[in-house]
Order: sequence, then C-alpha cells, then structure tokens
Amino acid sequence: MASRAAGMVVLVMGLAPAALAAQGRGWDRGRDSTEALALFRENIDAIHKRDRARYLATYLQSTELVRTGLRVVERGFEGWGARTSNAWPDTLVANELEVHPLQPGVVYGRYRYVGVNQGVAATGVSERFFVRTPQGWRIAVTGSFPDTLAAPRVPR
Repeated sequence: MASRAAGMVVLVMGLAPAALAAQGRGWDRGRDSTEALALFRENIDAIHKRDRARYLATYLQSTELVRTGLRVVERGFEGWGARTSNAWPDTLVANELEVHPLQPGVVYGRYRYVGVNQGVAATGVSERFFVRTPQGWRIAVTGSFPDTLAAPRVPR
C-alpha cells in the first residue's frame, strides 16, 4: 500500500523520485508525523463535536482537494456537500489511527472506523493525505472505504 500511495503522491506533487530523495536530506520525519497527527485528531474531534467550521478548516480549500470512495473521485472544495450538509454520524469511533511520512511535507494517515447513523452501523477505513501549506497542515486527499469483506451472517 505504501508504494502505491507514494506513487500517487509523486503524481500529485509533480516530483520525480530523484527529486524526492534530494528533498529528504535532513528531513524531520518525526516532526511531520506529529504535526499531521495533530491535524488528524483535530479533524476527528470536529466530527465528534459536529463543528463544521473546525472540520472544514482542516481541509485544503482549493480545487486541488480530492475526495474519494469506492465508486467516486471528486475534486475541489467549493462543490463539496460537506460545506453545507448537516449530516453527521450519530456515533463515530476511530480506532488504529496511524500516520506515515512519505516525503517532506506529505504524510499519509488512516484509521478504522465504526459509525452509526440512524441506528445503522458501518465499519471501514478512512484515509487522508496531509500536506504542509503556507497556512499550516491541511488534508489534501480524503477517502472512506466501507468494509466489503465482512463475514456473511450464518442463519440459525
């Protein structure tokens, strides 16, 4: 997964592998991880508190924002329904939160979720790519993927 993700970042950032290696000299991976993780926690906390302004502030507010799932890839901040929607999960439990620095200023993160909305539970993985911008760290790519390989229910 990391190699596929790293390749995606190369395309998004427009950098060749040699340029990535040159940028990595003296790179403080720990600092990037800590700062991206803080933004990740801010993003999840804003969901828990249903604070739209805080939630949206964690995202790259440009046409370069990518939102994805199993069946769709959409771009841009302006047309994003989350900007105006009041749809929040009744419950969100985020487990196994982790971040992986890929290059200076770019960090991949993921967590497993259990969400309940109107009494219906869903589980899956949510992913983010964090980028350092002049305004601070922002989420540039966000995706949510429900578990599709759940064990079938056995009739009794």
